[in-house]
Amino acid sequence: MDPWLVLLALVVLAVLFVVAPVAAATFAYWRRPRRLVCPEEGTVARVTVDARRAALGEALGRRALEAVRCSFWPRLRFCRQECLAAPLHEAPPDATAAPAGRRGAPIKTILVPLDGSAGSESVLWTVGELARVQGARVRLLRVAVPAPVIRAADERVVAFADQETARVEHEEMAYLKQAARDLEGLAVETVVRFGDPAAEIVSEAEASGADLVAMATHQRRGVTRVLKGSVAERVERAATVPVVLVPYGEPALSGDRA
Repeated sequence: MDPWLVLLALVVLAVLFVVAPVAAATFAYWRRPRRLVCPEEGTVARVTVDARRAALGEALGRRALEAVRCSFWPRLRFCRQECLAAPLHEAPPDATAAPAGRRGAPIKTILVPLDGSAGSESVLWTVGELARVQGARVRLLRVAVPAPVIRAADERVVAFADQETARVEHEEMAYLKQAARDLEGLAVETVVRFGDPAAEIVSEAEASGADLVAMATHQRRGVTRVLKGSVAERVERAATVPVVLVPYGEPALSGDRA
């Protein structure tokens, strides 16, 4: 038997059963958000590092940590990231984070993603009560599917993507304004985005400086949960601000709304 083939087979096996699992575990370790004490604020921040760079640096024996998200951004967007200095100490589980970036600071902006259904609006009562207590503004978000070019059967273009996008945006904005009626007396803003729901929700939370994301979630179990996942769960993992989840279609304390 050719010794080079044996050597190649051993290398392949090592990559498949040793290197790849270790690399995947290392990437997963660095991918999760961390609760770290911010040197500038003196309180807890939720920080996500560049997992690929961190994993590669660990493999090469060179520490390479860089924050890509932080609950104190954009206000501290250009900080020196001293919270990542070695050794990396995470805040204890009982440490509390200041949602607006200062200890005891109030919640000023609540982002509320809606999917266009009545079930997703079950979170509005909870949001309304919280916003009134905190004196916060509410930002309603609808993430729509990117509009395609519409063609007739003869391949003739009926509507271009930008025209269809404008039409969809107009319809979704009307929906959000209708939903805003449940938040009477509060400062309400509306915004429509296009793309992947979880990614756009996280991006909007960061861009708008939201202090809290509140949304409804389906209570999936077992195989269904594994296969379909949940937009709310993805947002909860990726967001750098607290996320409040309300059961989909089950308004909190609905009997007290009258």
